Amino acid sequence: MSGRPSLRHSSRSNPLPSTPQNDNDHFIYDTAERESSEASPLTPRESTVFGAYPPWRTSRVSGEHPMNAKVAIPRLDPPLASSNGRVSRACHNCRKQKNKCSGHRPSCLRCQEANVLCVYVDGKRERNASQLQHYESLVRDIYPKFDTELAKVVDQALGEVSEDPMIPTKMGSCDKSNNPQISSLSLSSPIVARLPDEADSSSRTLSYVDHTLEDFNGDISLQGIGFVGEHSATAWLYRLKCLIGQRRSSKADGQLEGSARPSISSCALFMDDAGIQPINDIDVFAYPPQVVADELVDRYFQVAHASFPVVGKAIFLSQCRSFYSNSTTHPGAKWMALLNMVFAIAARHCELSGDQPQLDHNIHTVYFSRAWRLHTSESVLLETPNLQQTQVEGLISLYLLSIGQVNRAWRKCGIAIQSAVAMGIHLRSESPSITHVSKETRYRLWWALYLLDILLCVMTGRMPRMQQEHCTTPLPVPYKEEDFRDEHVMRLIMDIQSRGRLMTSLLSFDPSAEPNDRLAHSPSPSMSQQASPSPHLQANVSLYLLYSIDLAAVMREAIEILYSPEAGRKSRNDTELAMTSLNSAADNWFARLPATYRFMETRDDRAFIRQRTSLAFQYYSTKLVISHPALHSHMCGEIFPTGLDTPMATICLNAAGQMLDLLPNEPNIAWLLGCSPWWCALHYLTQSTVVLITQLLTQNQTRASEREESLQRVQKALRWLSECSTKDPSSKRAWGNFTELLSSHGLNILE
Repeated sequence: MSGRPSLRHSSRSNPLPSTPQNDNDHFIYDTAERESSEASPLTPRESTVFGAYPPWRTSRVSGEHPMNAKVAIPRLDPPLASSNGRVSRACHNCRKQKNKCSGHRPSCLRCQEANVLCVYVDGKRERNASQLQHYESLVRDIYPKFDTELAKVVDQALGEVSEDPMIPTKMGSCDKSNNPQISSLSLSSPIVARLPDEADSSSRTLSYVDHTLEDFNGDISLQGIGFVGEHSATAWLYRLKCLIGQRRSSKADGQLEGSARPSISSCALFMDDAGIQPINDIDVFAYPPQVVADELVDRYFQVAHASFPVVGKAIFLSQCRSFYSNSTTHPGAKWMALLNMVFAIAARHCELSGDQPQLDHNIHTVYFSRAWRLHTSESVLLETPNLQQTQVEGLISLYLLSIGQVNRAWRKCGIAIQSAVAMGIHLRSESPSITHVSKETRYRLWWALYLLDILLCVMTGRMPRMQQEHCTTPLPVPYKEEDFRDEHVMRLIMDIQSRGRLMTSLLSFDPSAEPNDRLAHSPSPSMSQQASPSPHLQANVSLYLLYSIDLAAVMREAIEILYSPEAGRKSRNDTELAMTSLNSAADNWFARLPATYRFMETRDDRAFIRQRTSLAFQYYSTKLVISHPALHSHMCGEIFPTGLDTPMATICLNAAGQMLDLLPNEPNIAWLLGCSPWWCALHYLTQSTVVLITQLLTQNQTRASEREESLQRVQKALRWLSECSTKDPSSKRAWGNFTELLSSHGLNILE
């Protein structure tokens, strides 16, 4: 994963002039200066070098009287004279004869008098400038392939070149603002960063710099939702709603007033503003009968554990058997909280499926309330984190996600990450006192939090909190947890070199090798000299987890490269190159998949169907996040000379359609809960629906066949949302937002 492209830059702070008093003054100062130069009737070169009058009206030429009106002065281009009478460049003849040249173009005065051809050739400075441009162009082409450290080195080198006034840029001009190569690759000061609406066409970007328009402190309804960034489907819906409002207002009044701008809360797709109240009057140490407990625990490991292995399966099942078989056992409050969170997640799935009528309605809130009371004791803030506490915090985050409390889930996931870092779980363990099973359990806990964090960051539009360069936790071994005590798996867990070679063989892209060949001929878990080779690696849920983590790393790179505030200061060409490179990384990930998980192929077997479908949704979601900046540019009607946004916009629309094609044509909640990532199915459904509705409402020149296909897919999505609304209030809210938007635009597609 370290070889994946990265455009991260190190922040460089430019010195401010002494005149401005703050950042805003600096911005106004630069703007005013630029406007005054544009208003001058002279070209920038004339106004800055020669002043208000051409030089031949103020300087003396030998043998001439400047005030004699009878002397005829030929109308030639002004020479580039300096204060000492020397010109910046002499013609070839004068330079060869070591004569003083007047510098006039197209012919100097000496060549006119001698009636010879006057030729100006590039000097050493100009040749250096041309060579510098060539090198910058080369760096620009290969920049998306640099890793983080190399990108920082390039940024620093380009910054030093652009800040040196003695080194010419752009064929002799020292104005950094006119040099797109340097200004796009080197990170400029944040105070001069402009939004795309304020940028000129030569430096406009595909990305959009995040900013806030809401008063989160003054509006209580917004506090539950929180800040929503640009890579969230909620933000996509909000931008579409604003765009349509602007178009209507431009036809009526000419502009959309700020007071008429819709609030982000009007586009909320989840239930963050509804709040959640744990039950206080409850026996926190109560627990269900063993029959119910067995059903809930089994269901949890079936529907959630493979994607988020927060707890160690074998250890937890052993503890549960011990707890129910021995009535005198009194586990601690944190383990009881962990048990109740497993119950709560499984009971939430039971409530949605409706296949366990013996369970009370909303029983999952009872289990959650017990866990919350046990977890948040009076001394919890004074206690140091331990493994069970981190596991409880991770499961609380997953539960909150499953009930539509996305913002609270994001916050709780952050707390779990902090607890994990405090315990060093983000680092490889070399402690001889920790068993290999316990080490692998901790590694998987870290990667479970990693996956959950990336998912929640996409849903909320926020930046990832885990930096892979600061993490040495090895990737999970691609073997089932039940096999951890096998000798060859045990050796693999303990041998970091063999483990790394196995991961490289599975995750390295080789276009000439088939995925099945890589899987069948993967290296032995221990590359040491062994008497007998280990058995071939077979598809299993742990192998699915490995590929899910690998794809999440692509998503993380896409968020940081395309949606961070830094992305708004990159040139359009840099952003396009980054999107193309990231899209190729996602396609290469798919090329590495074993046949068992290749979701684009028609398969009749139901083995690993949930894992296969989860990878498919994750893959198309990644493609949407990567390509959506091009779709936004396309839908706003922005026209640029490159035209590279059209293929990426097409990729975005295709990914949205293919994501919806994963669902059966007729809504089937049982299929959704049994064969898909049910905890975030609404997120994937809204992502694709917003993109297709964007096409319907903004593209008037779409071909009739494409428009009809998009209409059918949107109708399918709305049918699914309508069916899910009977079980999930978040789905009902999303359905209402989409139908209201379509109806206001005259599209009653449900009829």
